[in-house]
Amino acid sequence: MIRQFLQLIGIAFLTAGAVLYFTTAPLSSESKGNAHKDKEISELQQQLADVKAALADAQRPSQASDETSAVPESPKKSDQVIKMILTLSSGDTSKDASDSLEKSGIIKSATEFESYLTKNNLSGKIQIGEHEVDSSMNFAALAKELTTVKQ
Repeated sequence: MIRQFLQLIGIAFLTAGAVLYFTTAPLSSESKGNAHKDKEISELQQQLADVKAALADAQRPSQASDETSAVPESPKKSDQVIKMILTLSSGDTSKDASDSLEKSGIIKSATEFESYLTKNNLSGKIQIGEHEVDSSMNFAALAKELTTVKQ
């Protein structure tokens, strides 16, 4: 009688363990996938916010007066100044920064800017963080901004 009772308890424990194992294992895998998706969503939301801010800056009317001599010379097709916040992360290179600046219209040629950085031994000194740049800046001013440590 006691032997049968212990066998019944053993079977109950094995059954309970199997049920717990099979019901919680998919949940843990699912939660890992959801955590990864949540991280991707938050990164995309941050990128969207950055793009919205850059677009808002670009759509603001230029506050430049008739005194255009104060603005550094730069070969631009239009007189509108493009402003943006360039966010550099760990692992980003000066090439990544140059490409982003060219795509956003801040500079005309990523290759020329990259050559300038290399020529002046600045290509390895790009700092992570948010850098406020605009199309009125010359290569020296852009390089100074990108190599300045951000708090």
